Amino acid sequence: MERFGRMLISKYFLEQSERIISLQFNSASERYQFFEKTSKNKLQRVPLGMLASHLGMTQETLSRVRARKSTF
Repeated sequence: MERFGRMLISKYFLEQSERIISLQFNSASERYQFFEKTSKNKLQRVPLGMLASHLGMTQETLSRVRARKSTF
């Protein structure tokens, strides 16, 4: 159990570290594209307001990023 707990905490820590680095150094569209690639199943189920908050942007910015993506 201890080993499992340690592995779980390590995985969570790495995910949070990557998210913090992404918020600091990636653009809004890069963050959305990464989320889209890694979490396709969540993209349809999560409300847009929560998704925008998770990605560190406003709902308006998320809307613009999604609109630009659909035009390509």
